Amino acid sequence: MKDEETLHYPDSFISALQAIWGDGFLSPGGPEEIAAMLNGVDLTGLSVLDIGCGVGGIDCLLVEKYGAAHVTAIDVEPQLIEHAERRFAQAELSGTITAELVKPGPLPFAADQFDLVFSKDAMLHIPDKQSLYKDVRRVLKPGGRLIASDWLRGGDEDSTVPDILVEWGAQNGLKADFATPLQTESALRNAGFQSVEVQDRNAWYRDEIKKECLQVTGPGLQQLIAAIGMDNAEKRVRSYEIRREAVDEGVLRPCHLYGTKPA
Repeated sequence: MKDEETLHYPDSFISALQAIWGDGFLSPGGPEEIAAMLNGVDLTGLSVLDIGCGVGGIDCLLVEKYGAAHVTAIDVEPQLIEHAERRFAQAELSGTITAELVKPGPLPFAADQFDLVFSKDAMLHIPDKQSLYKDVRRVLKPGGRLIASDWLRGGDEDSTVPDILVEWGAQNGLKADFATPLQTESALRNAGFQSVEVQDRNAWYRDEIKKECLQVTGPGLQQLIAAIGMDNAEKRVRSYEIRREAVDEGVLRPCHLYGTKPA
């Protein structure tokens, strides 16, 4: 395994994110945001690929609440897969959810394999979005759907990534890549998706991030310190401050992404 200092998601970071966003979640919104992403989509009997499964809380929801027949949960860091596997075993879902460690690059799956490709706030780590979307389309069955959430950016398509987003990524040790909503919509269409939608969630997150304040600067701060220590808690506070500034300025824009592979 990599040394913890070289991991994007060392255990201290995993603990910090779950302390802020809830058990099983490494990004904002919890079960309510998953419901908003799926927006009434029936997963009963479907095979799902989850790109960037993290610690697996969402995958349990996809099966237990939304009826997915099988979820293949993938990530690129072994400690995340270990967390996810423990969660699936504890929930007695190991036969329904398969956790797989994969290498960065093309998806290691056959064409036309999944009914749905799902991803929650993980695609920002993948710079070549055009290749990613084409690969997602490849592994989907005809008529299959992509439903994802990603961190996008405001500003002109030709502008560089704003400094505040570079600082946010550096603060979290993330090699983040930020496209605009228009760039993302164009990339999805160029990859061959139909019924493409990019839904801007900046207004929602401006309200949602206020709740995080209670976890990083208010009553939850002592809990955060107890979970990850003073130094790491101070880093989470600074990350929150940068993220809130970027959201308020309209520079950081979480979005829902949708597309359908032609039947």
